[in-house]
Amino acid sequence: MTQPEFLKSIRQYFWNLNFTEIEIPYLNSSLPLEPNLYAFKTTWSHRRQDFFLPTSPEFALKKFLANHQKNCFAISHCFRDLENESPWHTPEFLMLEWYEIGKTYQDLMPSTQNFIQKFLDIEFTTLTLPQNLPNNEPDFNQYFLNKIEPKLPKDKAIFITGYPAFLSPLAKASERFELYINGIEIANGCTENTDSASILKAFDTEKSYRQKNHLPIHFIDTTFASDSAKIKKVSGIGLGLDRLLKIININNAH
Repeated sequence: MTQPEFLKSIRQYFWNLNFTEIEIPYLNSSLPLEPNLYAFKTTWSHRRQDFFLPTSPEFALKKFLANHQKNCFAISHCFRDLENESPWHTPEFLMLEWYEIGKTYQDLMPSTQNFIQKFLDIEFTTLTLPQNLPNNEPDFNQYFLNKIEPKLPKDKAIFITGYPAFLSPLAKASERFELYINGIEIANGCTENTDSASILKAFDTEKSYRQKNHLPIHFIDTTFASDSAKIKKVSGIGLGLDRLLKIININNAH
């Protein structure tokens, strides 16, 4: 399957479900400040003004949701700095992100499965992480890399749940999943955090961490928190389209 065919099919899939497609801006004076997501910076020389490229389309979709409270999706180029390039990751990539009003992460998993199975004939299963996990991000990441990823099935799709809440400040409590297909991370979904105070607190915590460790930082989009607070209940997912298309074509070749 070619990329244009794939993107056309995705759009038709969500249009048939009456989702609204959103175009996101690529030059942004501010963005949400999330752990491990570092934005590329560019400068408008004429005005000597800095802009930041989106790490995900979430900020634009939340703005739409705040004003319209309708299911929506975006297919957009995303850019992430300070990450290594590999056969499965590049600094610029295509992301599909969609939101379902009034739904939780538990509702989102079957709808994600339905979407994937439109393109890929694959079995789905679920794994819940054990309790008493490491209580900080570096140790958790090492645990996951050593204990979980090597045991993931290489011929199935698997939803992983039970992630510690501290890993995902933009998710509600621990209501989050990741989707792996053939051992590769494909998507990250959750019940969205709509508490503006906790979102701003998370941004401030990340800002302090970056300043203390001399890491790149961008201006914080505080309207993201106020937009989120206008949404009563919503679930959302970001899915890497380059990775998914690669898996589809590999599986079809077999």
